Amino acid sequence: MKIENFLVGSDPELFIVDTKKDKIISSIGLIPGEKGAAYHPANLPEGFGLQIDNILAEFNIPPTNNEEDFVTSMNVMKEFIRGFVKLKNPDYDILCRASAFVDEDQLQSDEAKLFGCSPDFNAWKLCQNPKPNGDSTNLRSTGCHIHVGFDDPTDDICLDLIRTMDLFLGVPSVLLDPDTDRRKLYGKAGCFRFTPYGVEYRTLSGYFISNDNLIRWCFRQTIKAIEFVNAGNTVNDDRQLILKAIDKCDTDTAITLIKKYNIEL
Repeated sequence: MKIENFLVGSDPELFIVDTKKDKIISSIGLIPGEKGAAYHPANLPEGFGLQIDNILAEFNIPPTNNEEDFVTSMNVMKEFIRGFVKLKNPDYDILCRASAFVDEDQLQSDEAKLFGCSPDFNAWKLCQNPKPNGDSTNLRSTGCHIHVGFDDPTDDICLDLIRTMDLFLGVPSVLLDPDTDRRKLYGKAGCFRFTPYGVEYRTLSGYFISNDNLIRWCFRQTIKAIEFVNAGNTVNDDRQLILKAIDKCDTDTAITLIKKYNIEL
């Protein structure tokens, strides 16, 4: 079975920062929208949305099979959020990084201590991932979740795709993303959710929306993972190396896999 008529979407998260104070600011009470009731900007087409998630700003873009549309949609929402928060305070801006330690005064609400409103899973171990405890740490992290929808998704092909995305996106992310704190909370190998239309890959951080080159790379590597699966290939023989590279942030193992599969950085 092949992955056919696919579309690629995303629901990334980012921090709000007070640039004058060099301080992460909670998005709670600052931006509109919440889980299950996203805010849809009136001046944007269907498929764009905004909401809070923990203290983060989370947005979604319309799914597409076109690279330029994917990049443009990401930038449209980044600029929308930037403009929105600057109307509240001209010193506010967006910050696309994997994780940050946040001052206690920004973590006083129940929402700020809530991690993982719904569970995600491990495609390698075939189990639910443990939920982090928001009361035990001031560390907060962002995700760049990649959604792939396609015709007639089955569990087997979804798992194959997630494992392959680990190779083409998760492994090289160890070299591209300088952060190592996020994986104390999220982003281990094979982190995903099943969706009615396919899968949501959850290993990458919000750092991957920080510039056009990285956004473009995410789209291209997703397409390469789809093509790899459609060609009948499997990454299962390199399971242990993929897990080691991602979960341990092991750059040497990542380089070994990148060279073996000629993966683009």
